[in-house]
Amino acid sequence: MTLPGARFRLEDRVRKLRGSSWQGLVVGFYSTRLTPIGYAVESEREPGSVQVWPESALERVPEQAP
Repeated sequence: MTLPGARFRLEDRVRKLRGSSWQGLVVGFYSTRLTPIGYAVESEREPGSVQVWPESALERVPEQAP
């Protein structure tokens, strides 16, 4: 499942680009007038903890990254 035009899909591994660190799996999507494509990301380090981020704040984690 994905949003039309979205860069990431459910269960893609992503991380935050700047500021505080956050890495995990895409578990959901959202869309608002100010954020056309956003993601809910469940932390790998704190299972069950979810943060929402706009697409511009995230990047895909390379396959070999821990």
